[in-house]
Amino acid sequence: MLERYFTPYQTTSAVCGERIAILAPHPDDEVFGCGGSACKWAEQGKQVQAFIITAGVVSGEFGDTPEAEIKRAEKAKLRADESRTAAQTLGLPEPEFFERQDAALLDDQTIEAALLERLIEWQPTTLVVPSIWEMHRDHRATAQLGLSLAKQLPTIERLAFYEVGMPMTPNCLEDITAYQERKWQAMHNFPSQLEGQHYAEQMRGLNTFRSYTLGLDVHYAEAFYILEKEELAGFTEQHQPDQTTLTLRHAEKQAQQQQQQTEQMQQRIQELEHMLHQTHQTLSWRITQPLRWLRSKL
Repeated sequence: MLERYFTPYQTTSAVCGERIAILAPHPDDEVFGCGGSACKWAEQGKQVQAFIITAGVVSGEFGDTPEAEIKRAEKAKLRADESRTAAQTLGLPEPEFFERQDAALLDDQTIEAALLERLIEWQPTTLVVPSIWEMHRDHRATAQLGLSLAKQLPTIERLAFYEVGMPMTPNCLEDITAYQERKWQAMHNFPSQLEGQHYAEQMRGLNTFRSYTLGLDVHYAEAFYILEKEELAGFTEQHQPDQTTLTLRHAEKQAQQQQQQTEQMQQRIQELEHMLHQTHQTLSWRITQPLRWLRSKL
């Protein structure tokens, strides 16, 4: 069957070695994307550590007042606490937080050096990062960081991409059937995110679909695309993720400009409607109304 060339028909492990570092762009991606596998790896006796890069707070969120700054700090703490609770649910160590700005990783000039310094100290054998096919700017930035860091880290043997917002063509499916219930509980430790979207149900649906080729005994799986250390340079040259990111950023900028133009046009229409309404309320408009009616009859 041709399907075998596009998706695995047997489960395998996405990681090698005993020290697994997970990079998450936001507080929750480490659970939604690969929480079941992380729980499984930890139970296998591996050292599993999540490194969460942003605080999950956008610049200017809530406004630019002192009160808004307090709200942003409160939100950052809330999101970090949610990740801590989810890690406890999965039996994992508390994540490490770098508290960078949400939606700004592509322009962050110092995060790679900070991550490299910490990971050299931590000595991972496998680096697990969002896939390079993700469309979210922070997810793509983290994927590109992962590729660059994996090439520089002397202890790295393998890089594993995981999926969050954009399904990919995997070369590895990790059976998480025995860990799905804990992942389900952990995903519900993010009420601030579940208020806006049904992430838990959506990710469970994706994990169910990933069992499609794996037989009756596997009910849930997480998908990965794995690269051995010696494959990293060739993969980067072939896919040129930085060029794709530049194209996406250009498209995003154009979409934002179009949105701004639409909003400006809508605002102008509202202003004209208001002016017309005011005109209709004037004394001269009411006095001349019979003349306008008479003219319409001529």
